[in-house]
Amino acid sequence: MEQLSERYFFPGMSNREHAIFEVGIKLASLFHMLIGAPIKNDVSTMKKITEGLKESISCQPFVKRVDVEIKPLKEGMGVTYTKRNEFDYTYISGKNLVAEVEVQYQDWIAIGRVEWISDLYYPLMYVKEVRQVS
Repeated sequence: MEQLSERYFFPGMSNREHAIFEVGIKLASLFHMLIGAPIKNDVSTMKKITEGLKESISCQPFVKRVDVEIKPLKEGMGVTYTKRNEFDYTYISGKNLVAEVEVQYQDWIAIGRVEWISDLYYPLMYVKEVRQVS
């Protein structure tokens, strides 16, 4: 599959760089598909959403593994959710989303992660690991 897209990329790009690029694209896609989505603040609903999202991201090129967790909103996360009336609902934010994606491009594996970093007060997307495989 890699050969189908190679001609569109900068010829000096290494396989390692391409793996890192691919994991970044997948993380950004996952993150921006979910942020702001309305949800019930219960484990069952969150599990259904995460399973669907895993399937969606997993069908993209080079993806080997996707892990997603939507944490129920609670004290200490900046928002406490209690449904006040039928028009009130909660939504997915960077504070309650944790995800990890693993891609393999040729002989390189890159693992990226997004999670809320309290010290930064920010949902940080970062490269967790890059390794060559034989």
